[in-house]
Amino acid sequence: MPFIHIRAYSGKDMETKKKVAQAIVEAASEAAGTPKTAYTVVYEDIDREEWEKNVKDPVIEPLRDMLIIEGGEFVEGI
Repeated sequence: MPFIHIRAYSGKDMETKKKVAQAIVEAASEAAGTPKTAYTVVYEDIDREEWEKNVKDPVIEPLRDMLIIEGGEFVEGI
């Protein structure tokens, strides 16, 4: 069961969050050959001023060796 946890800057309305989640599930399902019904998605709002403290430092940095895309571009060496 793929689990997708979206952490994004606060400010998007629920309709936009649903569209984003649906688009990600559709793309991932097609690419991986996994049924859409297998996915679970969480959308978490993070205030911009809290991003570094609550996402970058504790989540992204420890997983840097597994990073595939950063800033919209594939990470070098992948």
